[in-house]
Amino acid sequence: MKKELLLATTIAGVALGATSASAVTSSFSGNHRVGLLDVDKDSSNATTGTTNTDIESSFSVSLEETMDSGTVIAGSFSMMSESAAFNYTGASGISLTFTDGSALDLLSAGDAHKSHDVAVPGASGEMSIATGSSNSAASGIDGVGGSNGVGFEWHSADDVAGVEGMSVSFSYSNGDETATSGATVAIDSSVSAGVTYVTTTGDTTVTIGAGIHEANDNNSTTITETSVFHVGAVAVNGDLTFGAGVGSGEYGHDTAGDHQEVTDWQSTEIGISYVSGDFTLTASSVDSESTDAASGSTPSGSADEVSKQAVSVDYAVASGVTTTVGFLTQTAKDEGTKKDTSSGSSWYIGTNLSF
Repeated sequence: MKKELLLATTIAGVALGATSASAVTSSFSGNHRVGLLDVDKDSSNATTGTTNTDIESSFSVSLEETMDSGTVIAGSFSMMSESAAFNYTGASGISLTFTDGSALDLLSAGDAHKSHDVAVPGASGEMSIATGSSNSAASGIDGVGGSNGVGFEWHSADDVAGVEGMSVSFSYSNGDETATSGATVAIDSSVSAGVTYVTTTGDTTVTIGAGIHEANDNNSTTITETSVFHVGAVAVNGDLTFGAGVGSGEYGHDTAGDHQEVTDWQSTEIGISYVSGDFTLTASSVDSESTDAASGSTPSGSADEVSKQAVSVDYAVASGVTTTVGFLTQTAKDEGTKKDTSSGSSWYIGTNLSF
């Protein structure tokens, strides 16, 4: 499998009719976000409440060229990714977009289900409270995934199979990872698929998305392989947007020094946003829970839980400049017991400059 994918990326330009060795078309984008972030935990220790500056920046480069055959070949990488320091991350593989509208991603691809998770409105801002590595309740309907870097993802054109508003994706990865029995776990192979359907009735446009993901790891001790799905819907009527979705399944969870078997995972997202002139008001809620056990054991007992509610106001100051005020409350439980160090509130106020 690896040989075929490496060969495909190596000879793609020749096979698809590229004849020029000159530079491809490039573009760049990014942002610089500056603000104040406050975290007030329910625990009573010296670090319960902190207010600090929050400065994050990103810089990404996109490369694209159209071949003689009409196929578009593209790639991208990030030189900074919401980080206070220079770092290289976020590199993609090669993407080929064909004249019929379909596309094929080669390498660093394999989570097709995440290409079809609907964009449920979520509060803006950098508010957050760390939950700790032992809490296995992943947040978000697409909070679970993972694939090997040796893989591909195919995307259909719009209106696939003659169904107006429908598109599908399929992905597969297989890296033939070295078997292990220690604390580390890596995805060895995965298969994933997703579907999106968009329909309009009157002034309301509804987008429905769903996906499934199956993955195997390289650890001989683990007994739980990844098997998850998600489904959601978002309705837009003028300036009002409402969305909801749910993700569910089982998977392996890496902690700081061990691995956990996770079952009965479920995460629910609900969000609403309203645009009024230069202002966008958003409220959202995410509730997640799961049952876990040490590697090789069957999960049982009380669940891990994370519940987040947040609100935000965005103000478009100028083109590319947005000021955000946000507030979040969070309650986290580990094995059914509330963790005060992972529960509390957080607020943020800052301005983002994007280009």
